[in-house]
Parts: sequence; structure tokens; C-alpha cells
Amino acid sequence: MRCFGGGSYLSSVSQSDLVGNDHLSIAGVDLVDLCKEYGTPLFVFDEERIKQNYLRFHRAFQTRYPRVIVSYSIKTNSNLAVCSVIREAGAYAEVASELDLQIALKAGFDPKNIILDGSYKPASLLREALERKIFQINVESFTELERLNQIAMELGKDQSIGIRVNLFKKSLFSSETMRCNPSSRFGFTFEDAYSALRTSTRLERLKVNGIMTHPYYGAVERLLPFVKKVHDELGIEIQYLNFGGGFDSGVSYILGFRDLFKDFLRQKIGLKSNLDRESSTEDIEATGEAITSQVRRFFGELEPTIVLEPGRFIVGDAGIFLVSVDHIKEVEGHKWVMVDGGMNLLPVTEERYLIKVANRVKSAEEELVNIAGPIPSSIDVIAVKKWLPKISEGDILAILGCGAYSLSLSNQFLYPRPNVVMLRQGRKPALVREAETVDYVLNQDKTIE
Repeated sequence: MRCFGGGSYLSSVSQSDLVGNDHLSIAGVDLVDLCKEYGTPLFVFDEERIKQNYLRFHRAFQTRYPRVIVSYSIKTNSNLAVCSVIREAGAYAEVASELDLQIALKAGFDPKNIILDGSYKPASLLREALERKIFQINVESFTELERLNQIAMELGKDQSIGIRVNLFKKSLFSSETMRCNPSSRFGFTFEDAYSALRTSTRLERLKVNGIMTHPYYGAVERLLPFVKKVHDELGIEIQYLNFGGGFDSGVSYILGFRDLFKDFLRQKIGLKSNLDRESSTEDIEATGEAITSQVRRFFGELEPTIVLEPGRFIVGDAGIFLVSVDHIKEVEGHKWVMVDGGMNLLPVTEERYLIKVANRVKSAEEELVNIAGPIPSSIDVIAVKKWLPKISEGDILAILGCGAYSLSLSNQFLYPRPNVVMLRQGRKPALVREAETVDYVLNQDKTIE
């Protein structure tokens, strides 16, 4: 079971309430004018959409189950303004590094509302988490369990912990198996998790009261019997049942070789290229009902708190990436649109995004183009075989659904990172991250005398 939501927001950008002067506008702000003020490339986040997504997600579970914690995955988009909006809406924070933890604290999250995950937790991070008295640490290895207990004893601090269970299914001929099972480095197998739970009951400073896994889909059926076994055989009451994240926003999808091959055959028989398709529309309410109903039936009156760690669902469709068309190149029957932002700012380049010409949003789609960024690499491709209005130099392209794993994974390869703006309903857009300059980038380096 996978969850996709938020697609209606993206499809509505072509509706009249979002269009003025043939320009794309969001939250009453003309995005073309925004580019004139702040330049391109430009990240734009919609504050109201972030709030709506969080509240919708929370309601999908809270209205069906009495105890729910929604903990935003900071790494998905770690901009301070974005994190602050989500914190104000009522979320906890899920962090996975010392930087994540400091961002969460600076964004105003109470340490009592912070969960620490991740397969790599150095002693310095564990010490900081203990000293801050954060809500929960989800342990992923025996070494981490021993290290955490040792630091807790040194500091004289008690800490609530969860044990992460890895639901990875090994198949003899799977690509995962051939690649040494990269997923196996996360958490414990069921057998090792049982041993870790048994060990943790003897640790003086650590209170084990949680079971965690990730991603959420397919977890309920396999995890609940294990929780019952732990309760019956070890006498451990699991108070927090953490299903992690993996809740998609449905704003894009991965374009695979099979899609390209099918499209190639379509064109060979004279049909129009058609790589765009509707994302799945299974909504979060259906997912909330599926998860909570199973937990309710299984536990009866002894219901644990359900913990969820969404990221992409909350911020995915709330982000827009604006780029300018520098020039157009035609070669071997292909039309390449060259823009000023690419894989340095949108690392997940194989995603199929919804794209609009922001300065001519009402224009009909006329031509099939490829869109490439400024990085001199064959993989810096934003879109292939995309039907768009006839493109001209100076056009502004709006790449929608870029709120997740874009800014937080961006880098300075060849170009400093750009401005980031937050749109606020009925208020002036706010600059929430200043563009880096060449001097800023160079000042981080030191020459050798």
C-alpha cells in the first residue's frame, strides 16, 4: 500500500484562480515578477500549502485513532522557515544528524518533541541528544545500544529508546542481494531486534518502550505480531509504535527505461510521445484508516501511540523551482532547452515533474522538448520528451513539486546556491535564504602559504 496525495494542488495551477496576466501565480503572487525581484534560479515555498498538508496528514490519523504523533523528517527540507511553519502547525521533529538536531532546535522545536533516527549516530550526537533530553532515540545496532548506555551512565541521564526493526525481505536473485543488501545496514532483523530488546531491559539508564520501522508500507502486518511476542515473552510494553515515513506526495514519479522504451515504440508507429501520466491518487485518509484500523483490532484497549515520520507528503508539492531559458539548441532532431538551474539544485533528476511556462501559462502545448541544466554532465537533464508551449529565450519555467530533497540536497558544484522565498497568504513574500555569492563560496577555502 502506497500513499499519494496533494496532486489536486498541482493540477489546479492551470485554473483561473491561479493565473493572472497569462502569468503563473501562487498565493496571489505573480511568479514572473518574483523572478524579476530575486533572480533565477529560484526556490519558492508556499507556507499555506505546507500547513494544509501537515494538518491533512495529522487529521487522517488523529480522527481515527486516539494517540498519534506526527514527526516531520527534517532532512526532507531543512530550511529554517519551512521547519518553523511545520513546528507551529503542531509537529514533532525527526532528526538524523547533529546538523539536523541543531536545525530543529533553532527552528523552535522543544527537545521533548524531537526523535533521533539514523544508522550512523556518533558518540557526540548521542551525547548531545542525552544532554538535551530529547523525546526518543531509535537504536539501530548493538554497538549503538552499548554506546548509548555507556554515555547515559556517564551523564547520569535516563533516556527513552525504541528499537528499529528492518522489514527488508531478502531474495536470492534480487538486485538488493546482488549488491550486498544495502538496506540491511538499517536497524535489526527480527531475531536481532528480539535480542536487543531483551538486552535493553537490563540496562539501568535506558527505557525501551518503542518499536520503529521504515518505510511504513507493508509494516503493519509484519510488525504487530512481533510486538505481541515481545510483550508476551519479555514483558515489554510497547508504548510507541513508529511506522517511519515513505508517504509520497504524488507530485512526480520516476521515469524508467520501460517507460522510455514504450514511448519509443509509440513514436515508431506514428503515435504522439506521451510520457506524462497521472500519479496515483490513493489518499492519506485511506492510508490512515488502513493503519489505524489494523492497530485497533490487534491491540484492543491496550492501544500504543502511533508515531509517523512524514517528509515528502508535507513539503513535496509546496515547493516550486523557477529557472530561466538561456538558449535553445536543436541537434539530431532533438530540441534542447538550456536553463540556469539543474542537477546542482535538483539532485533527483530522474523524477518526472509537472512543468509550466510561467510567463505564458495559458499557451497550448506545441512542441516536444528536452530540458537541461547548466552542469556539463550528460546526466544534468531535468526532463526528456516534455510537451510544452513553444519555448523562447528568456522564458521562465516553473518546475512544480520540488519541495522535498531539493534544497536540502543542493550543492555548490559550479554555481553558488540561489535565493529561497516563502509565499505567505495575504502578506509580502519573504526571503528565507539568501543567495550565495562567489566570494561566500571562496571564503570557505584557505590557501597554503
